Formats: sequence, structure tokens, C-alpha cells
Amino acid sequence: MINITDSLLFLSIARNTIDEMHTQKDFKYFIQNEASDYQIMSILINNEIPEEKYNITQEYKLWESFQQLVYENINVKSFQKIIVEMGPITEYNISSAKPILEFLLEAEPNYAQNLFKRISSLKKTAKSTLKKGTDAATKLAVDTAKKGSMGQIAVGMSAGAAAALIAFVAAKVYKNYLSKAARSCKGKPEKAACMKEFQDKAMRMRISKLRSGIATCSKAKNPENCKKSLQSKISKLQLRADKL
Repeated sequence: MINITDSLLFLSIARNTIDEMHTQKDFKYFIQNEASDYQIMSILINNEIPEEKYNITQEYKLWESFQQLVYENINVKSFQKIIVEMGPITEYNISSAKPILEFLLEAEPNYAQNLFKRISSLKKTAKSTLKKGTDAATKLAVDTAKKGSMGQIAVGMSAGAAAALIAFVAAKVYKNYLSKAARSCKGKPEKAACMKEFQDKAMRMRISKLRSGIATCSKAKNPENCKKSLQSKISKLQLRADKL
């Protein structure tokens, strides 16, 4: 069973990563608004855009290639566990393309609500998928801090895949920390202040993970592109952090 939430998160990060590595406006627009998730994965793994927009068989193969890269280059079982539960979301009529996400979340709130119910139902069918993903991401954060295992992330990978993976780890740590905040601040009279404190810490952790990931870009096939993408993400997050 595919973990749709993590898959969508990774694909969204992958789009932004590819976007940040290019300067041509038409191409950037294509990446954010027109490219299918199949095309995004092809760019990330093969560095090429397939002529056909959809091919679910090939899309599955791209995810398998990506998962194999992770297994060969990242010796962190908790992270491998998250990745193996990810895959194509096309069959669920979901896409990480900006217009589709905006349509689902804003223009058709009822559809979005039903979509989230469907995702929730799928997770229940998969029993503990969400809990396993959360536990694995939390363990990954601990492993990374204790062993410096983030340093293995970029070995043998394209700059885009390496940067997207590092950013995905940072985002997972951030989201897990905020989940902890919601539980810790529940029922407190100064809930807003409590949440703000957690948000500040979570954002600093996310930025810190990205900064530590920059060093691993030296092992990617194109280190400068990997670094450029991560530095762009850090700058954007720093602006958000300053407004908190």
C-alpha cells in the first residue's frame, strides 16, 4: 500500500528542487504547472523528459529505480522503510502539479475533503502505515544527529535526487516536531505562545538539516546544482522563520 501523504510530499519537494536548479522561466513554469509526476520522476532519475505525459508502468519502474538508489546508498533502515512505502499517486487521481493541488484544496473544498477522507481510509486499510512512517522519520532524525548518517545520502545520485532527498528528510523532521507540538500544547491556556515556540524550534531544525546536507552534495554527480538547490531552500525558509 502506497503512503500517499509521503509520496505527495516528496513529489512536491522534487518539483521545487528541479525548479530551483534552472533559470529558464518557461521550463520553471512547465515543472510547477504542466509536468506530470511521471515526467518529474523521469527528470529526477534519468535527467530526461519523456514525450508521453503518462505511463503508469514506467512510472512504477522509476520509483523502483529510486528506491534501489536509496537502498544502495543510504544505510539507514528507518529511512529505507519510509521510501519503500512511497510510489505513484497517479492511480488515485492525485498529482503534485500546482494547479491540480490548488484546485483540490481551494476551488473544490468538498472534493478536497473527500480526497482526504479517501487517503485516511487507505491508511486505515494499511493499518499502521502512518504510525510506521512517523516512527521511522523520528528515528531517522535521531540516527542522523547521532551518527551523521546524512553524509551517505548523496552517494551515486543525481544532484536533483540528492537535494530532494535531503529536503524531504528535513520536511519530515519538521512535520513530526509540529505533531509533537500539537500534543504538548493541547489544553494549555497559552496555546498560541506554546505553538509558536515549537514552530520556531521546528523551523530551526529544518534549516539545520538542510545546512548539514549541503556537505553531502560533494558526493552527488553535480555537486554545485545540489548545493544551489539546498541554499535556495534555506534562504526561503529563513525568510519564513524571520516572520514567525
